[in-house]
Amino acid sequence: MQIIRGDDYQSWVYSNEDDLILVDPWLTKKQVFPRLNWLLNRESTSEAYILKHNLIDQVTHIIITAHFSDHLDAESMNLFQRDIPVYTTHEASKSLLKLGFTNLTVVDINESYKLNSFRLKIYKAGKPYNTTTFSYSLNDCRSKVFHEPHMFNAELKVRDVDACIITVDMVKVLGLIQVSMDHKQAQAAQSKLNAKYFIPTGIAPNRTKGFISYLLRIKESYNKIDSMSPVCCEVGDSISL
Repeated sequence: MQIIRGDDYQSWVYSNEDDLILVDPWLTKKQVFPRLNWLLNRESTSEAYILKHNLIDQVTHIIITAHFSDHLDAESMNLFQRDIPVYTTHEASKSLLKLGFTNLTVVDINESYKLNSFRLKIYKAGKPYNTTTFSYSLNDCRSKVFHEPHMFNAELKVRDVDACIITVDMVKVLGLIQVSMDHKQAQAAQSKLNAKYFIPTGIAPNRTKGFISYLLRIKESYNKIDSMSPVCCEVGDSISL
């Protein structure tokens, strides 16, 4: 399995044999809250890996972990054929149906799904997104990666993964509701997962602009994680497990 950082925020690409899985694709120059640019927006700092290498037609599966606009970007999704297999949440499926996608699987917690040479296992996300999003692992029979886009659920019984993709920059809404982990929480999650490789996601949240950004308290730790020996830190960086 090859893990590739898909963009400068939180998109991921997994490659194995003839399969190319794309997670939470953001392929546009600017990501915006639907029709409300003033509410929330973020500009990319480099071209998405999938576009740079002309791989749109080679993507075999898409995983959308949440219905939020920074995970489900409609303009990016419009670049794909409408019958491509998409694995997602109940809420996100509503938006995808409106976009015309026909091959949707609404995933269930603790269930597994065969994606050709991969096996996708769904886990309950940490609070406060435990009812609207999910974390997951991908296994290709030789290696396993775990990905939690927001807050790690400490109750999970997931162990001995080869790599973990988790947040490292703390974000709190109104200074009260934490939606992204800090580096100490990330270290604890990596330890619990017994993950050999640490890969940061949701990086540089302070690049998010718009009215909603004023409601967020952000404490970036990205410059404090050298001791965790992070990998796949720049767009296009990859690691083979």
